[in-house]
Amino acid sequence: MGVEADSPDAERFRGTRLRIGDPSILADALQKRGPVVLNAFSLARYPHPPDLHAHSAMAAPLLVAGDVVGAIAYLHAHDSAFDEEAEARITILAAQLCTALEALRLNRLSREEKRRSAILADLAVRLHGSPDTPPLMEHVAHHLRDLLDAPAVLIFVQRENLFQLLTSSAESPVLAQLIRARAQENDLRSALEIATRAVTAGERITVNIDGAAHFGEDSPAGTLVAAPFRTSQSHGAILVYPRRSSPFTEEERTLVSALAGFGGVVAANSELYATARAQAQELQDILEISCELGSAGKSDQFMRTSVVRAASFLGFRRCFIGLLQDGRFHVRWRFENDYAQPVDIPLHEGAALRILRHKDVFFTEDASKVPGADLEFVKEFEIKQLLAVPLLGSNREVLGMFGVLDRVAPGPISDEDVRRARALAAQVAIALEMTRNLDRSEEHRRRAETLVTIALELNTALHLPEFMGNLVRKPLGRTDPFSDSEPGNRAAALRR
Repeated sequence: MGVEADSPDAERFRGTRLRIGDPSILADALQKRGPVVLNAFSLARYPHPPDLHAHSAMAAPLLVAGDVVGAIAYLHAHDSAFDEEAEARITILAAQLCTALEALRLNRLSREEKRRSAILADLAVRLHGSPDTPPLMEHVAHHLRDLLDAPAVLIFVQRENLFQLLTSSAESPVLAQLIRARAQENDLRSALEIATRAVTAGERITVNIDGAAHFGEDSPAGTLVAAPFRTSQSHGAILVYPRRSSPFTEEERTLVSALAGFGGVVAANSELYATARAQAQELQDILEISCELGSAGKSDQFMRTSVVRAASFLGFRRCFIGLLQDGRFHVRWRFENDYAQPVDIPLHEGAALRILRHKDVFFTEDASKVPGADLEFVKEFEIKQLLAVPLLGSNREVLGMFGVLDRVAPGPISDEDVRRARALAAQVAIALEMTRNLDRSEEHRRRAETLVTIALELNTALHLPEFMGNLVRKPLGRTDPFSDSEPGNRAAALRR
């Protein structure tokens, strides 16, 4: 680019541009890696630009540590020539200019590195104090956008084969609102496609995009960087949109991959922490339920407590408990619409009960599609989602079963639901067996008391009156049947 001139054509010269591929003395200096002097400027050799009217030219490359960073050229528009002294001067000037440019570059680089270090340090502090995945990923998105001066950063996660936007960061509130609106309208298909490609590839990818196709006419076109990450429970991708100033360098692309990997590790730790915390809470809930069931002295109270707590603990809308009586399952209590009540509903012997009799868990997303199902029964009680668990006694015999219907949160019955149901079933079975034993013990006590009462009544009615009658009738005819003068009579009286 023409920078400065002192000639009648100065205004026209300033701002004049040459393309990289155009023949010029600058290209000769760069190729030679040394100064070039032409005192007879040939328009045939250098046709661009034709309106400069140069008579002679001199150029020198700008070299920093052996690498070419540019070139500088001087032109004479009148009959003047460049001598050897001018060539030496331009060589010295080019060296000084290179030193200044390199110092400026290093200064800018130092400030940028300092800024990035401060951002990374702040990110590390925030990640250290945040155990939850969504806030954590939000910090990653904001800091990554600040690091690269990008207009937008989107983070997608995939759970159960469904990609969704976890968080985003935008350079302006207007763009942030646009991203949220498109996410709600499921209008981020281009971004989702790129995230899917990155996850499938398993490595960082770059995609040339037209910014207008993503976020409107104000979004710049360029090269988008997408880096995947993976955790123990999910995987996803970080998308960094191209900036207006310059394309991302290889170092910056590597930084995206590094932060994606770092975010994935911290997210995995966050998921492990959340799992441990949930399991600790689950254990606490089971202990509370166990204590509550153990304090339920009577069967009816136990059944009511069981169905209410089971539905709440497992996150289902309805719950029921069935007992195995005379070889057949009967539903004895059910919980529905926040109300528990006793019932007596015999169950149809089908595939579900056969599985329960074999001490295994049965679950289905649509009870009407279970082979051999009683469709009238299913329709009458509006059964769709069903999870049933056997209640096993201490001798591993099936005591009954409890089941839950219709998850509160939308979604299929998961392995986690089955695991929690098994854990709760063990506690319910223990409490049920204890309650049964207490009932039997109480029944045996009542029977024993009844037998003792009957025995006492019989003893009182038969033996005591007869004994007393013998005493008052005095069969020996003596005033004192136990007198010392009649020992034989005394022995006979004692026998009686």
